[in-house]
Amino acid sequence: MEGQLREVVHTVNNLAQKFEDVARAVDKTSHIPAAVAENRAATVALEVRVTALEASENQRKGAVKLTEWAIRVVPFAALGAGFAAVAKVVGL
Repeated sequence: MEGQLREVVHTVNNLAQKFEDVARAVDKTSHIPAAVAENRAATVALEVRVTALEASENQRKGAVKLTEWAIRVVPFAALGAGFAAVAKVVGL
């Protein structure tokens, strides 16, 4: 009986040590939920910044395309208007 009691005590001590190891592991990971929440907040902030940058880039592209169109069209329109003015003055 005494031998069996020692074996039970030994088993309980081993289990207690394992539970202490588990408790230490849980303590080491206790910062993870806060880190996850922080990362989520940072992701949302980055999404807002990216959306603003995309809107700005779309505006810039629109302005560049308008400028390209004006550079292509205005010289020909000016030539056409000049020819029309000369034709009107000359009376053609």
